[in-house]
Amino acid sequence: MQKKKTRISRQRAEALLFPIAALLKAGGLSKKSATRQLAAAFDRTDKLPGARRLEHIGRSVLYTDVVARWRHDPRFIDSMGQPRTLSIKGKNQFGTLVREIDPTCDPHRAMMVLLRFGNVRRASNATYRLVRPLFFSSTDRAVAFEPIAYFLSDASSTLAHILRRTRRTRGPELFWRTVECTGLSADSAREFVAFANERGHEFLEEVDEWLEARAKREVGTRPRQRLRRVGLGLFSIDSSKNLSHSTP
Repeated sequence: MQKKKTRISRQRAEALLFPIAALLKAGGLSKKSATRQLAAAFDRTDKLPGARRLEHIGRSVLYTDVVARWRHDPRFIDSMGQPRTLSIKGKNQFGTLVREIDPTCDPHRAMMVLLRFGNVRRASNATYRLVRPLFFSSTDRAVAFEPIAYFLSDASSTLAHILRRTRRTRGPELFWRTVECTGLSADSAREFVAFANERGHEFLEEVDEWLEARAKREVGTRPRQRLRRVGLGLFSIDSSKNLSHSTP
């Protein structure tokens, strides 16, 4: 099946670039110079030897919701509280799970995406086993386009909220936090990323369970148009010395 490519509209592109433009301007770069550097960066995307290919998978939140429901919905877990193996068709099987989240989605195509990115493995008798606690969207050869686009969009939106917030602004005060060290070797960096990856998964699973529990409590209590998308994103840092804060 031909996958439909997600297009970035001009409005979304402007929103994505706004906090970057604000920081470049505050850092002393002129509009002309910033435009020139953006064009240079755009040209560099054609010269990425050995880079992973970007693969369009469609609406990435679908796969995030599928994994979450597979892990938490009583219909899809076993007596030990673990995700049970599912077939595509049948009552309370994978097709049921997918179509409850998005009636327009083809369960077979959704399963192929989960398989390609290592979230699911084939079991016996045409069934499938969930092997990831969260939706993973990259392999050694490919990275899913939509999760990256959402990640950058969310990071940009959070920065825009921080820059635009005033004393009269309503709603939660969004934040970003970092911890870092500039004195580690490459070996220590690898150890740190592995450590942070493991502990980060544990923390995100806890956050995911909190969100799922709160969502269940609020089902039917508010009009759908007033519901909000909230969450948390983590990323690791491993910059070379020439990209450190001391040399902007």
